[in-house]
Amino acid sequence: SCHEWEWKAMRDRDIQRIVLSALFVTLVFVATFINVPFPGAAGGLVHLGTVVLLTIAMRYGKEYGAIAGGIGMGLFDVMGGWMAWAPGTFIVRLLMGYVVGFIAYDPVKGQGQSIVKNIIAWLLGLIIMVVGYYLYEALFLTTFEAAILSIPGNIIQFAIGFAAVFIALALNRVNDISRLQN
Repeated sequence: SCHEWEWKAMRDRDIQRIVLSALFVTLVFVATFINVPFPGAAGGLVHLGTVVLLTIAMRYGKEYGAIAGGIGMGLFDVMGGWMAWAPGTFIVRLLMGYVVGFIAYDPVKGQGQSIVKNIIAWLLGLIIMVVGYYLYEALFLTTFEAAILSIPGNIIQFAIGFAAVFIALALNRVNDISRLQN
């Protein structure tokens, strides 16, 4: 019957979303392990997780960006020995992924296909990350003065993340999984 077909199609779409979410969380988690500690900062790491998170958010949207960022990097903190940072990371990266994915959507060109919107999304993501981690560190881990030392590492990490602006655009030219997004 028609309802049975519709139910199967919805179930298949839900399965695709769950699988893609897990894939994106895993990609962010693994990329975050490719890192270099930033000297002088209480918890500063410069890693590739940010470029992967930004690419996912820009190209595949706010929901995937939020899930991949919050869970992927939050898990990294838990598994990588940065447990004190995990709550802050979860909130900051979830918010960052959501906002970047939201801003990078262009109703005419599509998700992540406007270089201007990608750059604006990148800049807002930078602000969310730097301010979010500064406040988390200052309020819960160190002091407002000590937390300043983490800002340069966050900015360097985000400078590397600028590559996501162009990766998101390039993914449109390959046979990708964007047809599965909202």
